[in-house]
Amino acid sequence: MPLPVPTTIATGFADLGGSCYRLSTDQLYVADGGAGTINAVNAHTHVKTVLGTGFNAPSDVELSNDGLHAYVTENPGTLLRLSLTNMNRAAATVVASGLNGIDQVALDEAHGFAYVAEFTGGHIQRINLATSAKTAVATIANPRGVLATSDGRFIYVSSDAGTITRFDLLANTLVVVASGLNAPRHLTWADAGESVILFPQPNPSGTVLKADLTTTPATVTAIAGPTSPAPYSVAVLSSNQLLIASATVVSEVDLTASVYSAAGPVFLGIGFVPADIMHLPNGYADTTMDPTYFFQVKDCPFGGTLPLMINWQHARTLGANFYQVFIDGPGGPPAPGVMVTQPFSDYLWSVPLNQFELQTTSSTNGFYLLRSAGQIWLNYWLGLLLDTTGQPNGPNTITIKLFAVMGGAALGTFSASVMIDNTVPVVHIQQILQQPGNVPINTCAIVNTGAPTFTFEVTASAPQSHLLGWSLTSYWGDNKSKGVSSDNYSNHITPSRLWAGITSTIVPPPGPAPWNATVGGDPTSTHCAHSFVLDAWDRVINGWGYIHGVAQYQKFITLMF
Repeated sequence: MPLPVPTTIATGFADLGGSCYRLSTDQLYVADGGAGTINAVNAHTHVKTVLGTGFNAPSDVELSNDGLHAYVTENPGTLLRLSLTNMNRAAATVVASGLNGIDQVALDEAHGFAYVAEFTGGHIQRINLATSAKTAVATIANPRGVLATSDGRFIYVSSDAGTITRFDLLANTLVVVASGLNAPRHLTWADAGESVILFPQPNPSGTVLKADLTTTPATVTAIAGPTSPAPYSVAVLSSNQLLIASATVVSEVDLTASVYSAAGPVFLGIGFVPADIMHLPNGYADTTMDPTYFFQVKDCPFGGTLPLMINWQHARTLGANFYQVFIDGPGGPPAPGVMVTQPFSDYLWSVPLNQFELQTTSSTNGFYLLRSAGQIWLNYWLGLLLDTTGQPNGPNTITIKLFAVMGGAALGTFSASVMIDNTVPVVHIQQILQQPGNVPINTCAIVNTGAPTFTFEVTASAPQSHLLGWSLTSYWGDNKSKGVSSDNYSNHITPSRLWAGITSTIVPPPGPAPWNATVGGDPTSTHCAHSFVLDAWDRVINGWGYIHGVAQYQKFITLMF
């Protein structure tokens, strides 16, 4: 099928370079290096406006996130900041100068930087937008385009060598993600997912291409052409409409398919826990490497009913209409595992009722229907509520398979290993011992001789060694309490991720003074009934929270000193 051919919407330019789309005014801003101007073209009325004059061969223009400013690269090597209310060169503020053959600029305002391609100098310069300090962060011959990821860690660079290279600014490494190209020019993200890069190349005829970064190496596909001669930059107007700045014209093209790509894993996660190797090491949930993430868990196994999150968009791009879910206990796969057939419910928005309605999703012979594009589910990614209570404790593998038709060949298989634990903590106060002397005190006994000092023989343990913590506390009188002893998993972290707790252990441990019931200024502390409460918690989660609650044991005695 032939590629869609761009249509010219504005002419009369001298030598266009970089461009960017301003949504609020529906205008494409373009840098005209030949005329020394910054221009705007309305994407729908096609009206052309000169916004600023007096530049020396500007090569790119990029809009600031503040909606008030723009950045312009000017040859031979100056980065300028301008107010959108006055785009003339005379009104510009010089952010940095002394660059060598400047081309595209990429903004990372969240971290306070701009990245500039030095075509002649053979570097990518990082410019501090506050101090104007320049740092060469990458070396590459004849770079044209530069694009930064939103996290500030990676930049992508196009070069006249026919490559697109990814630089990891944290690890100081580089990977060529695409090669064999023909002088790729400026780079543009296709969407906020940052999984597809759009770019034009002028030879052998003007063409717009996309590089899908979800594959290794990137899959490069031509999506429009031929363009007018010497295309230099592309801007996204909508998912299937692009604006193209070529040497003397601006063009618009309607694509046969969306440039947006559904990236990311098909098996997204379990509840709030991402299903990737970083957040599921050896099947345990761990989000502590991201301390600002709202759901903080450390070395947590899973149990109960697990909400499995599926990337519907990616599944649909693979041609899937149905999916199956399997769970394998210890020792599998390669065994086929247990096919899940249980129904689950979620809220779906009803337009006629103007409210959410509870909908039950059932399988047909184990095949679940993919959620449809456009539906509004309260839990958008939810693909199953998986009951694990019948599974053996230990490592399990959850597998999602995609199908175009029920009973057909699988389009793809996506798995995650999880540690399952459906046991609950065991707690017991075996003895209360009065000190000194290790004198056993019976339940409900009245203690009125000796000292008000005690130790306790207790058990607070998890059968699968996944204890989170325990505490022993005394309660008496009018909402009075005093801690006896406690411990938690943070004191016992090891590579095994196992901590069983304590079994038939004396607390406080021998050596320190025994627990003393006396509280200064409170005579009731030694003249009242005391309830000693032993609590224990495990680390088992379902992906949305801890599920087993507190295991509790109580023992009562009365102090009458």
